Parts: sequence; C-alpha cells; structure tokens
Amino acid sequence: MENFGESNSTLVSKVPMLRPNEFDMWKIRIKQYILLTDYSMWDIIENGPSEEGKIGADGKRTPPKTDAERKIRQTEMKALSTLLLAIPNEYQHQFCNCTDAEMLWNALEKRFSGTKSTKRNQKAILKQQYENFMSTKNESMTQTFDRFNKLIGELATVGVQIDQDDLNRKFLRSLSDEWTMYTVSFRQNDQLEEKELDDLYNDLRVF
Repeated sequence: MENFGESNSTLVSKVPMLRPNEFDMWKIRIKQYILLTDYSMWDIIENGPSEEGKIGADGKRTPPKTDAERKIRQTEMKALSTLLLAIPNEYQHQFCNCTDAEMLWNALEKRFSGTKSTKRNQKAILKQQYENFMSTKNESMTQTFDRFNKLIGELATVGVQIDQDDLNRKFLRSLSDEWTMYTVSFRQNDQLEEKELDDLYNDLRVF
C-alpha cells in the first residue's frame, strides 16, 4: 500500500499543470505526456469513450462484462483522471460535470483557448515582440538565446513559422554591441539559411 502511494505521488508530480495564460503550450505538453504514458488514452480524448462507456439516457453507464471491456473502461477513467490532475484547484469546480475525457478536453478548449479575436491579438503581440527583440543590459548571450528561443516557441504555438535565415539573422542582430565583431562574419555567411539556431548558438559560445 505504501509503494502504491509513492508511485501515485510520482505520477501526479509529473503531470504538466495547466497555466491558463499558457494554454496552447500546455496542450502540447499534456499531449506528449499522455502519449508517452499510454497512447490509447489520447485516442479516447480525441474520439470519446466507447459506446459501452458512454452515459445512457438514464444517467448510468453499462457495466463492463468482459476483461477487455474492463480494460477499456479503466483506460477511459485514467484519461479523465490525468486531465483532472492537470487542472489547478481553483478551476476544478468549473469542470466537475465532465463525465469523460473528451468532454473535459472540449470544455478546457472552450474555457481557456480564447476567441478568434483574442488569438489574433495574441499573435500580433508576439510578432511585435519578435520584431523588437533585443538583448538587455548585463544579459549574457545565453540568457538572450533562452529568451529568444522561448519567444520562437510561443510564436509556433499560435501558428507563426519564421524562415530559418530570418531567425538566425534576427538573433545575431539582437546581441549586444560587444558581439558585433563576431556576428558580422556570421551574417556574411551564405549558408546561414541552412544552419539551425542551436548550431549557431553553439558556434557563438566558442567566443
């Protein structure tokens, strides 16, 4: 019994917690977590429970009759529980009526994904942040790179893909003046459009 408690605690601690202002990023993390935990759980979240697992007109589910049905029902409950564990306590009451994982996932989308107008504004803000991105005073090159990478990830979650050459050149231009003597040679390189941002960063770390 003690071992079960420890393993259950470990599972809970690993579930990516939902942050309402980072919902799109959370969706990516929770999907990867669920796929790694049990691939069939994600199928249930996307497509809903089995016919036997759905609540009937009488408000009840048909009890599973075979071992196979019990296993499916267990996976369905595991999918629902995993999503519930990812929701902060202050939001739990808003989703207590969700009886299966698909219903809960759709409710979360509706609650936290935002309207088309909100998403459009968010995309515009992130694109503006990209255009204005620069290193800050006393910031190391690594700190600038980490901030830049985070911004690129946020842009990707709202559907903004940036050309590799533009990414690399933007990062080089964003570094402080003390890097100018190094970045000029990199910016004159014809192969910059083929270089991954991580590789560019590692090349700069040599200096």
